[in-house]
Amino acid sequence: MPYSVSADEQTLIGFWDQTFSSQVKDQSSIDPKAPDSDRNLAPSDQLFQAAASLGRKKKVLDYGCGRAWAALIATRNGCMDVTAVDPAGGAIDAARSVIALYGVEQQVNAFQISSDWLHTVPDGTYDGLICSNVLDVIPPERAQEIIRQSARIVTEDADLFFGLNYYLSPETAASKGMPLSEGNRLYLDGVLRLVSRTDAEWTSLFAPWFTVETLEYFAWPGEKEARRRLFHLRKKQPA
Repeated sequence: MPYSVSADEQTLIGFWDQTFSSQVKDQSSIDPKAPDSDRNLAPSDQLFQAAASLGRKKKVLDYGCGRAWAALIATRNGCMDVTAVDPAGGAIDAARSVIALYGVEQQVNAFQISSDWLHTVPDGTYDGLICSNVLDVIPPERAQEIIRQSARIVTEDADLFFGLNYYLSPETAASKGMPLSEGNRLYLDGVLRLVSRTDAEWTSLFAPWFTVETLEYFAWPGEKEARRRLFHLRKKQPA
């Protein structure tokens, strides 16, 4: 069957909608009054620090927000205007549930978007942006468009954070019985779960619009190696 960006997108939206919908009713692990409650929202210290640093910004976008942990952390650290968006309705339901639990409905606006939503955002709207576990789990064409549009919708002094999964080489994937399509796409049960690129490849994709301030490596809970990546970007200034 020929490759289809829209087909991959619809399958992904269905997958994440179901994944997050199952979390809406179970918020028992979240206690806003508990010590380190904010830190426990984030999958790693590095991601927590990135989201917390956006607390000093005036207007922040959490793109592909999932349960909106980054939006909540930015808000709890001072930002009074955070937009949290996701194409999966189940994610937005989960996000709104957690936002209500923390009582920050006035600071965080969470809503479902279409794939072309970024095109509707005016230039220079946000001075902070975080996008975690998104760019490398969607069709490459959409990821590149998100990068381009991100450069347009942020201010000149904006801070941007992109969290990415680890690099999976074709050889390693094959050895694990998970061969990659087109050299870098991993499908599990028909769902696109990874578009694997090296650090250099991602840097090259960012390069037309951004400079890389830092690249940090981190692990999710239970992982032994810090192989996931967090790019901190700044918009390139006009020559």
